Amino acid sequence: MSKPLRLFLRGLLFPLALLILGSWQSVGQAQDRVFFHRPGPPGGMMDGPGMMLPMMLKKLNLTPEQDGRVHAIMDAHKPTFKALFTQLKAAHKDMAGRFFAPGRLTAEDLSTQTTNVKQLREQLMNEGVKVALEVREVLTPEQLAKAEELRGKMEAIHEQMRGVMGDEE
Repeated sequence: MSKPLRLFLRGLLFPLALLILGSWQSVGQAQDRVFFHRPGPPGGMMDGPGMMLPMMLKKLNLTPEQDGRVHAIMDAHKPTFKALFTQLKAAHKDMAGRFFAPGRLTAEDLSTQTTNVKQLREQLMNEGVKVALEVREVLTPEQLAKAEELRGKMEAIHEQMRGVMGDEE
């Protein structure tokens, strides 16, 4: 894959992955918490990278009307994300059971499970794209510019981390 294409995909997929992780985390951890306003510890980065999307939206200074619309979008998609992640968890559990069971195991033995996981991940990505596009429609051009600025800063930090860890591409 060419470097410009790789950079383009990374620029597109990184925010989308954050969106999906943010949605998944909220669904998977607590039904009784409000999506963006998670009270008390562990909070922040301890909850993982999924918290970056809510932090980014907070930095965009959403109006109360925009905040309500974003919450409605997230709430509308929560059941789908929850169902997909429940299925993905079950598929991973099934694969792990087969992997650690006694006896010989080949890639062909896991082909049904890997196909299932691939399809679930594709469905998650598609759902994430829907959410991202819906949230994007709520933002003003100025907020989109600010989001791009923040994305650039996060990407620069990610590049620094790769440099420190010696993971140069």
